Amino acid sequence: MKMKLAKSIRNISAFAVAVLTFISAPMAFAQEATNLGTFKDWTAWKGKDANGIICYVSSQPQESQPTNVNRDPIHFLVINRKGLGTKNEIQTLVGYPLKAGSNPSAILDGKIYAMIIEGSAAWLASTNDERAFVDGMKRGRELIVKGTSQRGTNTTDTYSLSGVTAAIAELDKTCK
Repeated sequence: MKMKLAKSIRNISAFAVAVLTFISAPMAFAQEATNLGTFKDWTAWKGKDANGIICYVSSQPQESQPTNVNRDPIHFLVINRKGLGTKNEIQTLVGYPLKAGSNPSAILDGKIYAMIIEGSAAWLASTNDERAFVDGMKRGRELIVKGTSQRGTNTTDTYSLSGVTAAIAELDKTCK
């Protein structure tokens, strides 16, 4: 079981590096990523990576606490990787290295979803929750991500879900 988990974490790590590189500065990678449109607080993107077409929607938080902490750009994403046949992968980039052994969470209109960490990224702990999570995002109003930095700072990022339904519809239309 430990071997299987370690292999999964290595695969996640490789994916995190690819996504971080891909989205860290969408404008800098304009030749690789195409903006499919901004829908209120969410933007849809399409590009390519080593495995083929990758599409995602992203948003930045409306509010981040505490405000006196320096962080890299913060994003919440829903990712479809056509080349790998994955859809509705949930990821957040929190802008700092997460504390090993910490338990970040995504709270969607009050329902708490556990997340797993790798560096400054976190994913839903259970891939079985992804479809329901995306459906909840479409119906929801607010998404909160809580995490703890390597230094022990607890952070809370609050996202609006305004426009996420239209952004995901564009993603699904363009990236079948």
